[in-house]
Amino acid sequence: MDAIPPMSRRSALALAGAATGSLAVAAPDSPGHADLVLHSGVVWTGEHGNGTAQAVAVKGARIVAVGSDRRVLRWAGPRTRRIDLRGAFVAPGFRDQHTHLIQTAVGGAGAQAYRPVFTPYDEREAFEARRRNGQRHVEIHARGETPVDRGAHSPVTEKLKNDLLVMQEEVAKQGVSTVVEAGLRDLGALDALFQLAEEGRLKVRFLVRVAWGCIEEAARMGLRTGVGNEWVKVLGVKLYSDGWLGPRTAALRKPYSDDPYGFPRGGILFLDQERADRDVARARELGFNVTTHAIGDRGVRVALTAYERNGVSPRDRWALEHVQVAEDDLIERMIRRGVIASIQFSFATTDQRFAERALGRHRLRHAYRWRDMLRARVPMVGGSDFANEVLDPLWGLQRVVTRTEFDGTPPGGWLPDQRLDVPTALRLITSRAAFASLEEHERGTIEPGKYADLVVLRENPLTVAPDRIAGATRLMTITNGRIVAEGAVRYPPLAP
Repeated sequence: MDAIPPMSRRSALALAGAATGSLAVAAPDSPGHADLVLHSGVVWTGEHGNGTAQAVAVKGARIVAVGSDRRVLRWAGPRTRRIDLRGAFVAPGFRDQHTHLIQTAVGGAGAQAYRPVFTPYDEREAFEARRRNGQRHVEIHARGETPVDRGAHSPVTEKLKNDLLVMQEEVAKQGVSTVVEAGLRDLGALDALFQLAEEGRLKVRFLVRVAWGCIEEAARMGLRTGVGNEWVKVLGVKLYSDGWLGPRTAALRKPYSDDPYGFPRGGILFLDQERADRDVARARELGFNVTTHAIGDRGVRVALTAYERNGVSPRDRWALEHVQVAEDDLIERMIRRGVIASIQFSFATTDQRFAERALGRHRLRHAYRWRDMLRARVPMVGGSDFANEVLDPLWGLQRVVTRTEFDGTPPGGWLPDQRLDVPTALRLITSRAAFASLEEHERGTIEPGKYADLVVLRENPLTVAPDRIAGATRLMTITNGRIVAEGAVRYPPLAP
């Protein structure tokens, strides 16, 4: 099939409306009839406190009213679509701050790749995946590279665009309105997304962090943080400090307690301090918001030091991905500089199978410290790390509030004092995710004037039993004021 020309330099530059932060948008429309009214439900606005209403009205892409049925139904006119929620739960559209959805499509896996098999965690396959990834990390490290050093710019084809469209169908059905791509290595996929946005074919918003290997070309194209539109936007760049805890390649300050793979005893540090300092400085110079994969405490320390040497402040909203092993000194440094901890909801229950063997019991008190971080007021955000975990946000939500797997192990939860409550966890994938993406004034809560990104659930996750959250039913997803998925969808975990 003939290739479609990629986005031209002129097109890219035309999108460069703002170097950082949210894109400038017009004020909400003047009062008049709404296009859509959802009523007779429980509308969780995402604000602190109770923050519930009965109804919400949407006009164009924006929310125009939130409140009681009596107040909001005044916005309904003869052409307004009215939806009786019959007690259903409405929340801000789910946001996933860490995925690899786009790169999976670029890899040519095709449509079948985006029909996930929702099964309980497969320990044997996970073991093999960790072993393979650990070996890959060692090989990359031996070449003096990081996992994101290489970039590409493939031609945009109809097949690539179709693969992206098939993928987004599943994402939209799950109630996800915005995803962040954590390290895109092929700018051709970004061209394809911009084309799909121009054609009006997107249902999910894509915020893209380019991989380090793409940053120079992206800058030459006129791309930087904030460039984009209502559907596709450049969020920043992703660096890679260390490996993973499973294959014992995450960089620790002290050796692992076991050594099952024969890799370096303290893990792998992809960025020495000098290079980390240099790469972060270059990213700032080019206008890219920065996040860094950092799992082990040594990897976290190197990334934080590079941030500090480059003058990071809370205004920058730079982040660290994963932050799975962090002692108090590192947490205090994150607080002082406003560095965001981007955590993955399913990681703690997944990693319970090996974390104690890897770290030793004495170091577990410094691992997966989600509640400690919140109490200390570390800025935080949540995500999945698809395809390393299932994308479904409700699966992650149940795991992070119970700290147990779907088969009930371990009884009482793994490191149960680190569980999150449901409202807090919901904010990490709604309002706090919007904050981390420089969009809190435009999205993340249900308020008049904000974009209408909404998800409707049959069950109320605030009141349902915590071990039933993963089986809740999605009824509708709304993104930028458009109904992009409608119909009952649920993915309950298989019974143990």
